[in-house]
Amino acid sequence: MLRFNATKMLLRHMGDLPVVANLGPTTDELWHAGHRDRNFYTYGSMGLCSSIALGIALSTDEKVVSLDGDGSLLMNMGTIGTIGREKPGNLIVIVWDNEQWAQTGNQPSHTAYETDLEQVAHGCGIAQTATVDNEEELQLVFLQALEEDGPWFIVAKIEEDEYLPVAPIEPEMTVYRFRKSFGA
Repeated sequence: MLRFNATKMLLRHMGDLPVVANLGPTTDELWHAGHRDRNFYTYGSMGLCSSIALGIALSTDEKVVSLDGDGSLLMNMGTIGTIGREKPGNLIVIVWDNEQWAQTGNQPSHTAYETDLEQVAHGCGIAQTATVDNEEELQLVFLQALEEDGPWFIVAKIEEDEYLPVAPIEPEMTVYRFRKSFGA
């Protein structure tokens, strides 16, 4: 499955829910798929996407979606344990798993070998987990996650595609827009 196509599909079902996007192509693709005030782009925050989404989920009743990457999540696996401990029912973590650290030279990540992030999440106390290989499976699980309490941890196996142009994102404006989207 291609991340950009899957991102567009998720946005069609997400409505106005807040979403936090991992750095690099994940942020660029979210911006190109549909820039909106409820998109939080995390340029320069490798390993912190799901941590940021967790903090947001703990401070709102709305569902919050994290679009993380396997390499970034592997750099901060403590967040999986914290999500399992806190159990925010409104958090949906989607891990784009291309089995590599694409941003640093396409080195194979641990998931290219025997690390199974779904099993890690389950072992950390996250009961609602899935691994999907195509858009149709992702859509079914995502729709279920939107309706049911979580936290949800969905590993989406993807293939790398050509990168889209870098999104014209200013971090300060991202924070301003995103905060303002929650109201007073």
